[in-house]
Amino acid sequence: MKKLLPSNSTELEYNLAETLSNTFKIEPRLNVLINIDSVPDQFLNFLAIQYSVDYWRDDWTPSLKRAILKQSFNRHKIKGTRKAILNALEPFGYESKITEWWQTVPQGIPGTFYLELDLNGRELSEEVYKEVDRLISENKPASRPLTNLTINVQPVCIPRVAVGVHGAETVTIYVE
Repeated sequence: MKKLLPSNSTELEYNLAETLSNTFKIEPRLNVLINIDSVPDQFLNFLAIQYSVDYWRDDWTPSLKRAILKQSFNRHKIKGTRKAILNALEPFGYESKITEWWQTVPQGIPGTFYLELDLNGRELSEEVYKEVDRLISENKPASRPLTNLTINVQPVCIPRVAVGVHGAETVTIYVE
């Protein structure tokens, strides 16, 4: 067994190192551990720290985590811009449209913006609202307040159509 313990380690430390050596199987090739596509799922959290991801949740799917990691560098380059807000909402499947104060008729309050958000068939719960609010506040310019948020919820429904035809004929039978 390879040990990284110093020569003055105690017997307890040697025993712990021996016992725990099989617990943590770490990939020996470093290029696998730093590549977003090939890193095992349990190491995605460490990559999030390395890439300075602003917000991370353990309950996200691995594919969503990888998408967030891939966008991290570009997010930091455009943070505080209109594009940053749109990109932050995109991995979650939300379509959004930003209207600046000068694009409204009549003109809005200077320095403000409006956001129209389409949830694309997802339900609107308190958790979804808090998530959207957090994403907007983290990525918008700090000096510009959001004055109007419009959320479009279009439920996905499967139309069920039934067609029925009913015909009747009256037959009278006379007994002789």
